[in-house]
Amino acid sequence: MPLYEFHCQDCNNEFETRRSIQEADAPLECPECESQDVIRKMSVFVAFTKSDSEAASLGGGCGCGGGGCGCGGHSVN
Repeated sequence: MPLYEFHCQDCNNEFETRRSIQEADAPLECPECESQDVIRKMSVFVAFTKSDSEAASLGGGCGCGGGGCGCGGHSVN
């Protein structure tokens, strides 16, 4: 099951929970304040391939590829 990140609009609590893909956007209660005003955050993930090992040794190992990079402003070429 995927791990999703959520943000409570009422108390600003950020938390993670495992849910099925079908339940990803189903209503959820904040574990801190029990508010239903919770939104799912855009999650960031990294995927490495064999060619990424060379980029990592050059300091660009944040998982970005080809040209611009959104993590740390590195340029991986």
